[in-house]
Amino acid sequence: MTDMEILEKAIARIEASIDEYDEADTSVIYDSVDAIANAGYKSEAIEALLQLLERHPLTYFGDPGAIVHFIEQFGGEYENFLAESVKRTPTNTTVLMLNRCINAGERTEEFMGILKEIAGRTDVDKDIKERAQEFVYFQANQ
Repeated sequence: MTDMEILEKAIARIEASIDEYDEADTSVIYDSVDAIANAGYKSEAIEALLQLLERHPLTYFGDPGAIVHFIEQFGGEYENFLAESVKRTPTNTTVLMLNRCINAGERTEEFMGILKEIAGRTDVDKDIKERAQEFVYFQANQ
């Protein structure tokens, strides 16, 4: 099995675990992320994992969960991918990740601007827009 196949299979397992309530199975996520890490993947897995989140914008993958923790270990690298991803297709998880970046003092102004943009978009699910608005409000009132 090639390295890319391990990543693709792990992501496919996560997708297959999404139930009728739009929740991915936590143990499958942890096992899959462990398999990705154990195969030696580093920042090259970020885009594929963000694309998984984009394909399932409303799915609950944890709060923040193993996927977010895996991606966040590549600070200084993942933020550009996150910004591109969330502009393309905002998701509940990537909006949370933007807020976590702001909390950490990473690119605060830029990421606040993206959150405000999402809150005002007409092509984004109302739950994601509301979540973005809640984070904007939270950040403005700290």
